[in-house]
Amino acid sequence: MSEEEKRRSSRVVPVVSEEEVVLIDLGKPSPSLAKLLDFSEVGTLVYLLVDASVDAPIGTACSLMLYQQGKVITVPAKIVRKLGRLIGFDFGEMSAEVVHDVQAKLLRMEVEWLRLSKSGNR
Repeated sequence: MSEEEKRRSSRVVPVVSEEEVVLIDLGKPSPSLAKLLDFSEVGTLVYLLVDASVDAPIGTACSLMLYQQGKVITVPAKIVRKLGRLIGFDFGEMSAEVVHDVQAKLLRMEVEWLRLSKSGNR
């Protein structure tokens, strides 16, 4: 997938609190805690929470731990953008199970977003 296609992938903004937590594992003793801001099949944008820091440069490989229907999924990723506390990741090569979990998470987030936006229009 080209860079232009990645930027055009469908994105969802989380609206449910358990969807928001992301742990960034860079192989250090403790992972960094972040909030999910934007999510797609090919990557995500997160906001580092207080006292979290990621001093790794762009291009660094890592793992992201995301909550998905009662379990934690681990997604291989690479840092592609950094601006202050905002960090953009592209997902790496995923197993079929992780691809399924990411797609299921994305679908569930889209359904929740639609449900909430329709209930607000009444």
